[in-house]
Order: sequence, then structure tokens, then C-alpha cells
Amino acid sequence: MADVAKVIECPCGAIIEGASDNEVVAKAQQHAKSTHDMDLSNEQALAMARPA
Repeated sequence: MADVAKVIECPCGAIIEGASDNEVVAKAQQHAKSTHDMDLSNEQALAMARPA
């Protein structure tokens, strides 16, 4: 199964996009840590992800 581009819209208004689940999760985790000083699990990030 091919990866599908995903997008996460953070409640702060940031739009995080990735070409695959792994990419969008990594970017979301980096955003959560650097912007909100919080840890985001893979499951939490994927729950917020939608097809781009």
C-alpha cells in the first residue's frame, strides 16, 4: 500500500504536512515539542492526521 500525503491542523493554527504517515508524525512531534513544549505520541499525531 502506497503512503498517502497527510496533513495535521494544530489547534494553534499551524498546518503540518507530510508525504507519508512517518513524515507528518515526525513533523508534528517536532512542532509539539518546539512550540508547545509537549510530547506527542505517534498514535496522538496519527489520530489528528487527515489525507491531504
